[in-house]
Amino acid sequence: MFRIALLVLLSGLDLIKAPTAVPSDSGAVVVSARNGERRWTANWTMEPIEREGKKAVRFTERGQGHVSPFPGEVRWSIESTWSAETGFQPLDSEKIITSATGAPLVTERKHFDPVKGIAQFERQRAGAQPEEESLTLPPDTLIAEGIAGVLRYLMFEQAKPFPAHLLSNEPRLYSVTFENRGLEHVKTPAGEFDCYKIEMVPHLGVLNVVRYFYPKAFFWFTVAPPHFWVRYEGPESGPRTPEIIMELDRGSRR
Repeated sequence: MFRIALLVLLSGLDLIKAPTAVPSDSGAVVVSARNGERRWTANWTMEPIEREGKKAVRFTERGQGHVSPFPGEVRWSIESTWSAETGFQPLDSEKIITSATGAPLVTERKHFDPVKGIAQFERQRAGAQPEEESLTLPPDTLIAEGIAGVLRYLMFEQAKPFPAHLLSNEPRLYSVTFENRGLEHVKTPAGEFDCYKIEMVPHLGVLNVVRYFYPKAFFWFTVAPPHFWVRYEGPESGPRTPEIIMELDRGSRR
């Protein structure tokens, strides 16, 4: 009975609404430091799937290059699955990072139970003891893995901020809002686009003073439907990591 009541409550929450049919998509990104130096490249995919008879979406990423905090070149693979039945909610993710020669460095996994509001975080570093942590999360929690594919379904025409929570890979839960900063014409290796500029604004405590010491994070999505992502500027993988510029690369032209 409690489970049914909780499902009813969750259905009324302000989640990012999933479309009737999630499209398949793919592309490539190129990432540079603020000084223009190339850091890494990656290929990504987005595809609709079913999980236990319900609609879901799978995101993948395969990349290589220089990523914080590793001193040398690394390679990685990321796979995440989100529920897409009504609103988007993460179900699980896995990130595997190796050296350029294939030696394992780090494996991270997250497993979510949206009904119970619980996430299990696991990390295995080479030569270290496994790390495990259980977290209680609100239903509007997002994760970085696949977030650009999910944010394209924000209601961009609405002026009011969209509140959510973001689970980082520390792991730590951040209260954030996604706020529309207007229209901007941007140039990327994949072409030029008229875009909505969306800022991710953290909310961090008394009077929200601490937010001004955090690097700003922006996403650009095309004005033309289906509002695909074309650019990101902000921290590479959370607080205290290098600021980067990530753009849709050639071969991903829309």
